[in-house]
Amino acid sequence: MGKKQKALVVIDEVWDSALTDLAIKIARVLEFDTACAVVKGSYAEKVCESIGKEIFFIENPRKRFPLIPFLSLKRVVDRFQPRVIIVIRGEETLFSAILKNKRKLIRIHGEAKGIKNSFLNKLVHKKVDGVILTSKKLENEVVKNIPKIYVNGAVDTEVFKFTEEGRSVRKWLGVSEREKLVGVVGRLDRVKGHSLFLKALSVAVKRVKGLKAVIVGEEKGVKLKELVKLSEELNVRDKVIFVPKRVEVVSFMSACDFGVAPSVHSEVIARVPLEFMACSKPVVLTNVGVFPEISKPPFCAISEAKPESLAEEIVKMANSDLKNLGKLARNFVEEKYSLNALKTKLEVFLERILEKNRESADS
Repeated sequence: MGKKQKALVVIDEVWDSALTDLAIKIARVLEFDTACAVVKGSYAEKVCESIGKEIFFIENPRKRFPLIPFLSLKRVVDRFQPRVIIVIRGEETLFSAILKNKRKLIRIHGEAKGIKNSFLNKLVHKKVDGVILTSKKLENEVVKNIPKIYVNGAVDTEVFKFTEEGRSVRKWLGVSEREKLVGVVGRLDRVKGHSLFLKALSVAVKRVKGLKAVIVGEEKGVKLKELVKLSEELNVRDKVIFVPKRVEVVSFMSACDFGVAPSVHSEVIARVPLEFMACSKPVVLTNVGVFPEISKPPFCAISEAKPESLAEEIVKMANSDLKNLGKLARNFVEEKYSLNALKTKLEVFLERILEKNRESADS
């Protein structure tokens, strides 16, 4: 695959979502001259700049009359002249389909609402040459006959890895080495299942001596005081530590003995579980979204999104050989979900799509 070919990754979300994160990682590993089209002031602009990608600005299609965002993308495409365009949202898929010409169009599908099975969507996807699905649950009639690969998520294993310095955070948290610390990392939002976790913890602490928890995340849809009050009602206030701010999560993950992702909805892209495992920590997940697709017992256990079921898996994990399971988790992520693994998968996929185009041109 020639490195001189150009790829444009269109990231029209303004926030730090799992979908934005995945698109940036794809832009980072592509063996192309890759640029990113982003909304000015967005999270994607900041990160793409930090990894040295050329940046072009587009108008937010959800904030302006459609013609203006379309023309902003057209200017970028005319100037950069990409061979491949990769998009993450419907509006930019439509715009790119109109601008396609002889280019290849790839759509990343990774939204909890799924792929809308509409006439317009089917029509637009006739112009799509390949799709990257983050979960098998996203398969439907719209993408059935389009070349596809599955990318459940990806993690930078050079950034997310166990450190002894991170382990020392336990002292700051007031947790001894004799105690077992379980971590939950994610914004305080109802879909992330913090209430479910606290209910499960109230059962698990009665069966595991010295079990404590740390919950790291900013307030988004749930107020910290709600969770504090619930922990008091469940009599586990002295067993859980809340860190309601942005922190260096690698250190907190290193400080934990294992992680839990107690989500009750969404999670179409795996992120936090892969980060925990990259830090050599086994995890307990609920059977929500893509989580069952990445589950690999015994270092990645799966549970129903119910307090009793989650408590049972937490107890089992706490009583396991956590150090050995952590090594297995790290090896698993390096092999399946590292940036190197993502790079290899994308190279094979895009080469197949481009080769198909060359065969059509020769025939």
